[in-house]
Amino acid sequence: MTDEQKSYIDRINTIPADEILIKDSGWEVIDLPEHSHTLHQIVHTLSGTLRIQVGEICYFVPERHLAWIPPGVEHRLSSNNRQVSLQIICCSHLYAPRDIFAVYNTSSFIGDNLKFIGSGGTHIKKSEEPEMYSYIISFLNLFPVKGEKYRIPLKALFEPHDRRLRDILRYIDSHLGDSINKEMLAERFGMSVRSLSRLFRASDIRFTDYLSYQRVTRAIELIADRDMSIEQIAYTVGFNSPNHFNRVFRQLTGRTPGSLCRR
Repeated sequence: MTDEQKSYIDRINTIPADEILIKDSGWEVIDLPEHSHTLHQIVHTLSGTLRIQVGEICYFVPERHLAWIPPGVEHRLSSNNRQVSLQIICCSHLYAPRDIFAVYNTSSFIGDNLKFIGSGGTHIKKSEEPEMYSYIISFLNLFPVKGEKYRIPLKALFEPHDRRLRDILRYIDSHLGDSINKEMLAERFGMSVRSLSRLFRASDIRFTDYLSYQRVTRAIELIADRDMSIEQIAYTVGFNSPNHFNRVFRQLTGRTPGSLCRR
């Protein structure tokens, strides 16, 4: 955590209930340890992606999506992108349940409204700008009612309690570009394929789903970095052909990799 990030977290907890704090950040590295706030926090990923750990669950927030972090919820922020640009809004008086974390898609309409909100300044005080204050609160209160939640299989992945499986999953995460299958994993970790399959079933994780999800998630991060072509990304994250990559990507996200590049 940088000094700027620590200062910002401390600052959030001092904002009065009748003020809204708005910040556009350009942090190059995001790795914030577990913390919480006294206010609702809305995080819009303008560029780059986020991983948000809430308890035993890790959520993935793609570029141009919105994370809703309720007050009092312990969370950890990190990113595998080189640079992440965020719009952060902190405020009280929102109707959303105080213990429900959520990730929402953002349409162009939502993005334009968030941009307009960001143009109003870094502090919106109810006593000084009652119309703008009311507009922001009303707009944000629409998300729990009308917002389209971001859904992708296994997006909320529980950390398995079994130490052996945790080590296996970490190995998979760090070797996505390799040819990975149950046989090679079983041999590497000194167990039979049957025992390995039993470990996955006990944690209610399907091996193929997990591998596909991690590869697609990493691909989305690489697309956000804008350094590689879709074909290069497909091979980098372990797919044997761009066509196979496109097919799995669309199955999981409902979109094509190229559609993210054009946003």
